[in-house]
Amino acid sequence: GRESLHEVPRTTSQFRHALHSLIKALYKRLFERLVQRINSSFQELSAQSEDSFQRREIGILDIYGFERLQRNSFEQLCINLANERLQQYFVENALMAEQDLYRREGLPWRSLELPDSSPVVSAIGHSFRILDEYSQQLAKGFEKTSDESFCQKTVDEAQKDPARREFLRQLRVSKRRPTAVNEGFTVKHYAGLVEYNTKGWLDKNNDRLLPDCEEL
Repeated sequence: GRESLHEVPRTTSQFRHALHSLIKALYKRLFERLVQRINSSFQELSAQSEDSFQRREIGILDIYGFERLQRNSFEQLCINLANERLQQYFVENALMAEQDLYRREGLPWRSLELPDSSPVVSAIGHSFRILDEYSQQLAKGFEKTSDESFCQKTVDEAQKDPARREFLRQLRVSKRRPTAVNEGFTVKHYAGLVEYNTKGWLDKNNDRLLPDCEEL
């Protein structure tokens, strides 16, 4: 009944996963609801306009800024991955297209060596696939799954691939940075080297709701 209380035993990692997943789901749905209400309000204004063809729109351009902070984590890697893709898009659709136009028009032009973000994008994408794999294991209650084991496998897999080896490397421990080697890695971006700390990534990547939470 309404006064009954049912307790389900959970480990510390399972409880943390359920709590963070619920917080993310609430935030996501509140944000989507807010966007929906804003869009609906614009539609109402458009319907009231005397000119049925008149449209009032507000465009928002979200510019990603490349981030290299004192401590870089999961969020910085997501932002910098978006920057890598935007950089590659600009190279392909602006610089390469312009050079092709010069060639077609027969203009004297010496081809420039343009940067290619594909290898680093591939390296980051592979690390995200490993992260998803380990996050699923953590959600199923595998206690041996940890941020450290995820980090070590990411580095090991990158070193096996000649195409990714240059762009994702293990951290170097020094007196200035006593961080353990299996708590992060270095990515060679087009804007420079960035060191990422992978502590807490499994929790950040876990957003799967348990059935009990979904019923709420």
